[in-house]
Amino acid sequence: MLITLDEYGKILKSSFFRDCSIRSKGVFIFILEPVLTDEQVEEEAAEGYDPSLRPKAVITYIRSEPAGKQWFHTRLYGWESIITGGAQKPLNQSINAERTAVFPSMEERVFVTGSGPAYQDESLGGPSTDFLRGGLRRLKTLEGWLYACGGRRSFGKRLDKGTWQSFNAGLPTLENEGENGIFSGFDDFDGFNEQDIYAAGGSGDVWHFDGNRWTPIAFPTNEPLQSVCCGGDGNVYISGYEGLTFMGRGERWKQIHRGGISLGFRDMVWYEDRVWCTSDYGVWTIHNGKVERARLPDDIGSCAGHLYTGDGVLLLAGLGGAAFKENGQWHSIVSFPVMERLLELDQANPAP
Repeated sequence: MLITLDEYGKILKSSFFRDCSIRSKGVFIFILEPVLTDEQVEEEAAEGYDPSLRPKAVITYIRSEPAGKQWFHTRLYGWESIITGGAQKPLNQSINAERTAVFPSMEERVFVTGSGPAYQDESLGGPSTDFLRGGLRRLKTLEGWLYACGGRRSFGKRLDKGTWQSFNAGLPTLENEGENGIFSGFDDFDGFNEQDIYAAGGSGDVWHFDGNRWTPIAFPTNEPLQSVCCGGDGNVYISGYEGLTFMGRGERWKQIHRGGISLGFRDMVWYEDRVWCTSDYGVWTIHNGKVERARLPDDIGSCAGHLYTGDGVLLLAGLGGAAFKENGQWHSIVSFPVMERLLELDQANPAP
């Protein structure tokens, strides 16, 4: 593992990773949230505290720093659930944003790290950042730039500090959103490049963007969709309810997995020669159109939950910790169960 017991006790103790992203092969970002005991949860409920506003932290792990000095963090209090994305343009930074607007501003706050001091950026919903028509769903890197998608078919690109470009033109909203159980996207997106992007979500709601114009895609299901991956094999992979998965492109699609996975695939990314998929319940791969559970060492598989890829690295993080794959090899970054046990032993047997 790539963390000292002292760092773990000060920064990561009694927590889990809500999301992860990559700034470069040497800099990983994690969103940290606390793990509460049953008694603490009951106390929250008795006091009427909103559990979505529990303290959070943006964690930066820098591989090139010496052992004991690789982990950095910023605590955020009163923030809603946060997602993270990495950008290389215009600067190498992590963009960390609330998924839901919080009273009283009713805007999604943004916190930025990298290429200088960390800072709270303009909230999404301001005059130069107003592209969201629903909640924020996904942050993802395309050709170095950070893109975002959200509810009611929202799509935008971060151009600079406090400045986002809206690509909502040509994307109609549903007049009766939610009526008869029908919802629009977007829950996820991916692109072969900035002129060949697929966005999906809602009730089988899939669109293609060529950099200027949106085109609706006739998709073969109305089931809820939640993840998209543009593969290095030229195919687009779209997955939804209970892991129901399709492969195709343009107007040609075929079902390659009928589902049956309780949580479905939260994230899908292309790495090396296949699609990698994950939920809190495990990691899967798609290779040559076949979906199967990934064969991983226990300390790696326990990190299932979230995936991000960039700069030749695959990053996995979740309830059990974090790990990454590079040059065909998996490396454990931190295992929460192991470190919690070591911390207990250390506290029970303090050094003289």
